[in-house]
Amino acid sequence: MSSVSIFEANKPRKTYQAIKELIVKYEKISEETATIGPDDFVKTEMANDFLKELKRVMKIFKSGE
Repeated sequence: MSSVSIFEANKPRKTYQAIKELIVKYEKISEETATIGPDDFVKTEMANDFLKELKRVMKIFKSGE
């Protein structure tokens, strides 16, 4: 039986859930936004950028660093 790290035992679940919800939000914006005009393009690109950064943060969070 392996021991659970202190981080895993006390992992901030609310923070994890908040990051996860933001990832879902920006995935939805990225997938559903039809590029009609310059404003839509900017919104989609920003959503894609946020999504990349949030996924990077989630990876770091899960690693416990």
